[in-house]
Amino acid sequence: MTASIPTFLLNTGDRLPVIGYGTFGGKNSSEAMYEAAKEALKVGYRFFDTAYSYTTEEALGKAIRESDVSRKELFVNTKLSQTFHEPKYVRPACERSLSLLGLDYLDMYMVHWPLAWKFSGFEFENLRKKDEEGDIKCIDVPLIDTWRGMEQLVKDGLVKNLGISNFTLPMIKELLTQCNIPPAVHQIEIHPNLLQEDMLAFCKENNILCIASTPLGNPGLFGAGKINPLAEPEVLQVAKKYGKTSAQVVLNWGISRGCSVIPKSATPKRIKENFVVFPIDSKDVDLISKIGHRNTIRVCDPFDAFGPSNDVFGEHKEEVAKWLSLRKSVNNLKSNI
Repeated sequence: MTASIPTFLLNTGDRLPVIGYGTFGGKNSSEAMYEAAKEALKVGYRFFDTAYSYTTEEALGKAIRESDVSRKELFVNTKLSQTFHEPKYVRPACERSLSLLGLDYLDMYMVHWPLAWKFSGFEFENLRKKDEEGDIKCIDVPLIDTWRGMEQLVKDGLVKNLGISNFTLPMIKELLTQCNIPPAVHQIEIHPNLLQEDMLAFCKENNILCIASTPLGNPGLFGAGKINPLAEPEVLQVAKKYGKTSAQVVLNWGISRGCSVIPKSATPKRIKENFVVFPIDSKDVDLISKIGHRNTIRVCDPFDAFGPSNDVFGEHKEEVAKWLSLRKSVNNLKSNI
């Protein structure tokens, strides 16, 4: 790993850099992500986070192959999409990601969302298709069944570490009572407007490292623009004190709370600026945390992204109930025609 960037120790004995590079880029982003990943490698990033549904695995793999960075220096993570949760699709999905990345093994493989959808092929355009009701229906696949398939990947040497993403506390607690290989990490939305204090405490107690996705509060995805923690008075105050940018302060606020952070930028200047680690006084960490106590907002909401059947965090119970009632009424109407 890069000497200038500290690492966290995982429960497997492997080490994960405190700062990684996130590769979500939206549609038509392969070329831009390829150039950005090349720049990130030059700067010194060695932890790269991607996902099959991001459609950036191939671009990242190309950038890695063309760099002079050895494989053993890298920590590459990708994710199992919701349509591949049935155990028979877990290995084929992993092998497809490995092929796109051009790698022999993954340092980390995660369950992207604790949601199982019907298999619809491996084509990217079919991964997140909503139905006429604006919803993606879930199917009954117990998470432990998917996890058993993930555990087999470790046994077969395709994957070194397993992770989860976007799980709730009850889901993690249940998984820990059933699994043979516990998750090494939990990747979740964490930023000054979403503190995740209970989750951080539980994961720390159970030796699971948290990775902060959307660490700057704007994923460029669902709900972008809801918040701007970089402009909050507390962040500006701390940035002035340390002579750092707002982004550097927020990223190191996350690291100071025990999280690895994975900012994403396509701008060379920001890619370099984000790759800075410095200590923040605990009083300043608490000051920035006041933002979340004052205004808690989730920007990456599966209810908005995938439809009412996917309210993982139970934050839209009334809306889901109304939707189910309307759906029932419509179905009854259709049956009487």
